[in-house]
Amino acid sequence: MARRRELKGIANAINESFVSRNNDFKGYWSIGQIKSLTLNNGLTSMTFPLMLSKANPTSGLQNYTACHYANMLKSLLKKQKLPNFWVNNAVIEIDFNPNVELAQLYEYTTSGELFQCSCQITSDAGRDYTSIIYGRCWPHAIAQEFKSTRNSS
Repeated sequence: MARRRELKGIANAINESFVSRNNDFKGYWSIGQIKSLTLNNGLTSMTFPLMLSKANPTSGLQNYTACHYANMLKSLLKKQKLPNFWVNNAVIEIDFNPNVELAQLYEYTTSGELFQCSCQITSDAGRDYTSIIYGRCWPHAIAQEFKSTRNSS
C-alpha cells in the first residue's frame, strides 16, 4: 500500500542524482555549470521547479535541468505507484553560500567551494519531505575539465 512518507525516498533519489558526477549538461558536470551561471548573474543560489505542466527539455541549462528532474519525479512516482496528486509542489534548490555552521559537519577532503543542495517535495496534505546534501565544486572551466564521453544533452 502506497504511503506519502515514500515521498522522502523520492526526494533523496532526486537529490542524489542531481549532485552526482553523472549529472551532465553538454558533457560537463551540471553543478559546476550552475555555479558559473549563478556567479555570472550575481546570485548565490538557484531554484529549479519540478512541477511543470509539460516537461519537455529545451535549450539552456536551467530549462533542461528543470525538465529532466520533473520527468524523473513523474517516473519515480509512477514506479512507486504513488498518485501524482499527492505532490502539491517540488523544487530543487542549490545554494553556493550555505550556512557555514551546518556545513562544518560535512567537511570533505576534496577541493572546491562548499554548496548545499536540497530537494523538497510538499504533499497534498501540506507536509514537506526534504533531502539535503552538501558537496564541493568549482565554477565550470572547460580548460580544467574533461568532457564526458557519454552521450548526454
